[in-house]
Amino acid sequence: MTVTPSSPPPPAPPSDSRAVSIAWAAAAIVVALVIGFIAWLAMGDRAEQTAAPPGTASTAPQPTASHPTAPEPEVAQMMLDLQRPDPEDLLAVGEVDAPVVMIEYADYRCPYCAKFHAEVRPALQELVDDGTLRIEYRDLVIFEEQSQQAAVAARAAAQQDKGADYQTALFARSSAGHAELAREDLLAIAEEVGVPDLAAFEAALDDDRLDALVTADTAEAKGLGISSTPTFLINTAVVQGASDAAHVISVIEQQKELALTGQQS
Repeated sequence: MTVTPSSPPPPAPPSDSRAVSIAWAAAAIVVALVIGFIAWLAMGDRAEQTAAPPGTASTAPQPTASHPTAPEPEVAQMMLDLQRPDPEDLLAVGEVDAPVVMIEYADYRCPYCAKFHAEVRPALQELVDDGTLRIEYRDLVIFEEQSQQAAVAARAAAQQDKGADYQTALFARSSAGHAELAREDLLAIAEEVGVPDLAAFEAALDDDRLDALVTADTAEAKGLGISSTPTFLINTAVVQGASDAAHVISVIEQQKELALTGQQS
């Protein structure tokens, strides 16, 4: 019996090989941009540490007026591309076409995040209302499972139009330290803020899709080299730690001017 050898697979069409090359090139560019962002972020951290008084320490960065230099144009564009102009984003507030977008990476059990929401966030509402500012909340879970579950709970409350109230109540619990946020606490907060359908809320606490969204946000932050909360990307500026309202507003106004004059990209 004669055995006919199998024919070798045909070579990939030129278009396929070009697609592979383009994909690899795009991936390399993304990696380079992220590395550039991390390096720029580290420059600010080093400058901040140098300026700190001897003997001071904190579990989160202290306020910093600005990084030593503006980011490179490619890195600045990458920061702008992180924004999500999605009108269906239940954890975002403000117009999708606002000239300034503040991406907030936070953990609900972080006392510094609680301080921001109690003392700074209310002062930004006027800028949200007049169309200057959009705030996009992103989860950065750093205090383990209870923080993850709290983040899922906030999203579950947001599905019933109680996201902002629920976030406020969560942060209030951590104003004096890392709050205890067991499942029964999350249910009690839902009742406290008036979530309409408590049964649906409790079921959503076990929603794998919501859990995955929290995990994805955390992965995004860590992939950018962000490891402390709160961290804010305000267009092409970064603010970290418990900064005061006056400083945050000044950064927003600076970024608005850059955006309106086309100097950010």
